[in-house]
Amino acid sequence: MRLQKNILIHITSCMLIGCLMIVMATPSFGQKAQSTRLKAYYEKLPNGDKKISLILTKGKGKSTTGVRNADIQLSVFDLDNEIDLAVLATDTVGEAILFITSKFPFPKNEAGYHTLKAMYNGNDSLKSAKKTIEFLDINISINFEIVDSVKQLTLSAYEIDSSGNKIAVGEVDLDIGVERLYSTLFLDEVETDKYGLGIFEFPNDIPGDSIGTITVIAKINDHADYGTVTQAKKVQWGKKVDYTLNNNSRSLFGEEAPLWMIISVFVVLFGAWFNFMLAVYKVFKMKKLSSN
Repeated sequence: MRLQKNILIHITSCMLIGCLMIVMATPSFGQKAQSTRLKAYYEKLPNGDKKISLILTKGKGKSTTGVRNADIQLSVFDLDNEIDLAVLATDTVGEAILFITSKFPFPKNEAGYHTLKAMYNGNDSLKSAKKTIEFLDINISINFEIVDSVKQLTLSAYEIDSSGNKIAVGEVDLDIGVERLYSTLFLDEVETDKYGLGIFEFPNDIPGDSIGTITVIAKINDHADYGTVTQAKKVQWGKKVDYTLNNNSRSLFGEEAPLWMIISVFVVLFGAWFNFMLAVYKVFKMKKLSSN
């Protein structure tokens, strides 16, 4: 009886030790889940499409890194109802981007705000995170006119109510720029008045293409209510620039070397071969004299 009791105690002890070893072998054992942070950005593109950018990071301070291959649930609110919009997977730097067409009937609340919620559920090693953003829909129009030989850029910022009427938006800062090859050339900042209008005198020295066409950009940057909104329009207000590649004259960087370089190389090679042949001639002459 005592033997059986000892055997039972031994078996129970082995099972407990085995369970403890399995738990300790688990990667998350004894480790506190890392905190995560979810950022969300909204941008309205010139064609009216909406761009939602999400960035999921982990850690704190200088040790912050992006969380890759994480699923983020994106949803919108229609009054009190939450509607699932999409599930996005982050890339290698923890970023996920969703483009929403301008034809999508984006729901809004009674105050006219669109509400987006991004949710990351977390796992054993990472805590969950969520981010909610609200924004109003604003439109920017760009008009060009020449007044007394002065090129004048007129900007208009407005919202559209439920009846389809335009509501002017004042005291909004608009960055004016011109599209370049890989960036935007910033020109000035204009604030709209109570009528939603902003006027900018356009310079005459902006290079354009061969017929003077340039792309003018008006942009609201990271506004608390409107996010980032960009509008662009082309106009022939630039300086005409001929980008045709002409045949380069003889030069160091051209297809044909300068004449002085060709002559110099010829003289150097001729001198080298002349000295070589002269040395060979003298060797044979010395050999002939020694034989006599």
